Amino acid sequence: MKELRKPIGRRSLLKAGGFVAANGALGAIWALVTGTGAGASTSGNLRKRPRWIKVVRQPTLGETNADFKRFSGFDMFALYRPLKTQREGAGSFEAEQASKAKRLIAWTNEKKPGFSLPDQQLSEGAWTVMRSARPGVGLLSWTRPPEDEPKEQISQRYTASPEEMANTVKAAARLYGARLVGIAPMNEAYVNLQVPHRDRPHKEQPPKDVQQKDPHSAVHPHEGEDRKSGDSLAHHHSDKDQKGEQGKEQQKTNQPPQDKDIVFADVDVPEVTDAKFVIPRKMKWVVAIAIPMDIELLARTPTPLGDAASALGYSHSAFVVSSLAVFIRGLGYEAIPCVNDTAQSIPFALDAGLGELSRLNKLVTPEFGPAVRLCKVFTDMPMAYDKSIDFGLVEFCKGCKKCAEACPSRALSFDDEPSFKTKGPWNNPGHKTWYEDSYKCFQYWQKSGSACGVCLASCPYTKGDQAWIHEGVKATISMAPPTDGVFRIMDNALGYGKQHAPEQWWTKDSPSGGRG
Repeated sequence: MKELRKPIGRRSLLKAGGFVAANGALGAIWALVTGTGAGASTSGNLRKRPRWIKVVRQPTLGETNADFKRFSGFDMFALYRPLKTQREGAGSFEAEQASKAKRLIAWTNEKKPGFSLPDQQLSEGAWTVMRSARPGVGLLSWTRPPEDEPKEQISQRYTASPEEMANTVKAAARLYGARLVGIAPMNEAYVNLQVPHRDRPHKEQPPKDVQQKDPHSAVHPHEGEDRKSGDSLAHHHSDKDQKGEQGKEQQKTNQPPQDKDIVFADVDVPEVTDAKFVIPRKMKWVVAIAIPMDIELLARTPTPLGDAASALGYSHSAFVVSSLAVFIRGLGYEAIPCVNDTAQSIPFALDAGLGELSRLNKLVTPEFGPAVRLCKVFTDMPMAYDKSIDFGLVEFCKGCKKCAEACPSRALSFDDEPSFKTKGPWNNPGHKTWYEDSYKCFQYWQKSGSACGVCLASCPYTKGDQAWIHEGVKATISMAPPTDGVFRIMDNALGYGKQHAPEQWWTKDSPSGGRG
C-alpha cells in the first residue's frame, strides 16, 4: 500500500493558490460562457447540462472481458457472516455482534455524540419506507395491484415519439423526487441471477461462490451460519424487524425461505412465483434514477445520525420508483420498480449518462458526486435512450486518491490505474475498475457501530451547492487535466470532506432532508 500524502506545506498552498488564481478564474468563465445553451449535453436529464459534460458512446470505464456475466446477487450484506466464519472461525460473528451490541448500549447511555437516543431514532425513522419495500411485493410490486372496487379500465395507451415519451417519464420522475434521470437499454448481463432471501434457515452451507472464490479463508465453511446478517449490518435491525411480514408468513406455513431465480421469458407481464421472478423480454428500457443524499448528515458518519443520510436516500428511492411504476402502468405499459434489488444499478446509471465509475467503484455524478442513491424501473414503454458521459472523472481519480486516504478501513484501492483484479466474491468480475475490499469495510462498520460513508463525503465532487466557483473547478478539471492535482490540494486546504461534529446537526436552522 502506498503511503499517505504528506501534510500540505505553506509553500505548496501558496503555489497552488497562485496557479489556481488564473486557472480557476478561467474555469469559472468557461463554465459561465458554455454552461447551458446550444450544444450542451442533455444525457440523463430533461435540463441541459454544461458543455464540459461530454456525451460519449460508452462509459469511460466500460471495458469488459470474458469473465463479465450476470452477478449472483449475493453482495456483502449476504456474504459477511459466512466469510467472517471462514476467516476467523465458528462463533466469531456472534462474538463480534455481541460486543457491538454492548458498545451501542453503552454509547447510548453515555449520550455519545452521534449515538444518542434521538440520533438513533432519526435513523430508524428514515429507514421506515425502505424497510417496507421488498422485491416483488408492496411498494416494489412487479404487477398491478388488485383493485378493492372494480372500476372501468382505460383501454387507451399513451403514444408519442420516443423522445417525447422519454421526456414524459423524466418529468414524472422529477416530480416524484428524482434529481437525475436517464434512459438506458436493458442489458441482461446487469441483472442478477437471484434475489437472495435475507431470512435463511440456520442449518445450511454458505453460498458456493464463497466456498470456491474466497482465497483468504482460514477454516472450512461452518454449517449453521446463515446470511440474514446483511440487513442488520446496514439497517441495525433486530431479528424481529428483519423478518417482517414475509417472515411471519413463512413461520405460519413452516416453509423454509428460499432464494429466487431471476429469469427472462417471452411473456406479456412480469410474474413473481414461489420459485422465481420472471422479467418479460419485451422490457427493453430502463429508467435509471439518482436520489441525492443529505450531505450534512453524511458528514457525520460513521454514526446512526450519519446513517440517516443513507436511510433517507433509500426510502426516497423506494417512493420514487414505486410511484413511477404506477404512472407508467397507467399509460398502458408494464413496469418493474427496483432499488438495490434485482439488478446492478451502477451499470444502468452509467449507460443512462448519470455519471462515471470512480475509484470508489461507485457512480460519481457531476452534480452531486458519489453522494447519491440509485434506483431503476424496467419497462416496455418505448423511449429514446440517453448516452454515457465523460466529465474527466477517471483521469482525476487516478491522481486524487482522497477517498482511499480518508477510508478508515483502508478498503479502497491506491492503485494508479484501474484493473480487472477483484478483491473477493462480493465483486462482479470481468469489468475494469478500482475494486474495493468490502470485507474490510463491513468489519469497520461493526467496530464503529454504524454504517460508514466517509469515502462519499470526502470526494471533491461532493459539494452542497451549485456555486459558480465549484462549477468552474469542475469545468477546468474536465477541460484541463493537468490542473487536477492543484484542485485536490485546494479541496483539502479549504476543509472540504472533513467529518463534522454530530451534535451540531441538531442546532442547524433548517435540516433539509436532502438536496433542494
